Amino acid sequence: MRKKVLFLLPCISKGPAGGYKVVYQYADYLAQEGYDVHIAYPYILNLDGKSLLFRIKAFLKFTIKKVIKKIPKENWYCFKQNVCKDYVFSFNNCSLTNSYKDSVVFATAVETAYALNKMSFTDNKNKFYLIQDFENWYNNTDEYVYNSYTFPFTKIVIASWLKKKVEQTCNNAVLIPNGLDFNYFKLSVPIERRVPTEVAMLYHLDDRKRCCDSMAALEIVKKQIPGLHVTMFGIPEKPETLPEWYTYYQMPDKETHNRIYNNAAIFVAASMKEGWALPPAEAMMCGAALVCTDIDGFKDYAFHNETAMLSKVYDVEALAKNILCLINDNELRIRIAVNGCKNIQKYTWQKSFEALKRLMENL
Repeated sequence: MRKKVLFLLPCISKGPAGGYKVVYQYADYLAQEGYDVHIAYPYILNLDGKSLLFRIKAFLKFTIKKVIKKIPKENWYCFKQNVCKDYVFSFNNCSLTNSYKDSVVFATAVETAYALNKMSFTDNKNKFYLIQDFENWYNNTDEYVYNSYTFPFTKIVIASWLKKKVEQTCNNAVLIPNGLDFNYFKLSVPIERRVPTEVAMLYHLDDRKRCCDSMAALEIVKKQIPGLHVTMFGIPEKPETLPEWYTYYQMPDKETHNRIYNNAAIFVAASMKEGWALPPAEAMMCGAALVCTDIDGFKDYAFHNETAMLSKVYDVEALAKNILCLINDNELRIRIAVNGCKNIQKYTWQKSFEALKRLMENL
C-alpha cells in the first residue's frame, strides 16, 4: 500500500504565490516517487472560540458550496503528477482522521502548524513543519510564531536565517533550501552583450517588497541616465501612474518571463523582508546582475560585491548608487552577473527533493 502524504495549506491561492509553488513542487515530486499525495484546504482555518450556531451555519454553507460545485479553483499551477486536492470544512474537524490515519503530514504555515499539533490521527514522527518565513504578520505576534517552533515534529527551514530563528527556541531545524527549475529559466542572451540601461523588477502590492523604494531609486537613476528603461512584471494590473519608460507585463508566460530576465542587465529588489526570495534568484539564473537590499531573505545567495550589490533597507539613495555603479562600470556588472549565475547553480530542485525524501525515510 502506498504511503499517504498530506500537505496542509491555509487557504486556496487564486494567483501565483512563491510559498505555494514550493509546496506544489514537493507534492509533484513525492507523487512521482510513488507516494499517495494529497493537499488539503480548509473552508474555515480555525474554529477555536466559535459558537455552535456559527459552526452549524458555516458547515451548511460549506456543504452547499460542495454540492453545487462553487469551490474556488486554482488554475495557475499545472501538476505533472496525480496529486489529489481536498477541500475540507476545517482542520479542527474529525473528517481528516478517517481519511489520513497514519499519514505523513506537512504543516506549511504557522496557522497550519497549530492545527497539526492538535491532530492525533498520526504519530509526531510523521509530522513535519515546512517553515518558509517568520510569519509575524496580520495578527500573529512574535511569541505566537516562536511557540509554533516548539511543537514536537520535524522542522524544515528554507533559509539559514530561519534555522537560527528556530534554534532561538532551543529546537532544531533541518535546512533544505528552495530549489530552482533550470529547465524553466535559462540564460539565453550572453551577459556581456546586454544593454546596461535595461533593468527589470517585480511589481507586488505587498509593502514588504518595497517596490516603491525600487521605483524611487530608478527615478534617481533616470535623471542621470536618460536612456534607462525598466521592464516590470507581476500579478496585479498595470499601475495607472506608471511612467512611459516602464514596460509592464501582467502574469507573463514562460517565454515572456524568460525574455524579461534575459533582456535585463540588472535586476532590482528592495524588499524589507523575505523568506528565500525566488524572483532575484531566477534573474540571476538568467544572467542579470542583482542589486538588492541587505536582508536575511537574500543572504543565502546575495554577497556584496561578489554576486550582488547590497544596500540597507529604505536607503533609496544607496540603492540608486549601486544601480548607477553597474550601469557605468560594464566590467563590474559582468563580473557580478557571471558570479551570481554560477553561484545560483547549486540550488537545484533535485537536491532539495532528495534531501526531503531522505529526511522522511530516515525518520
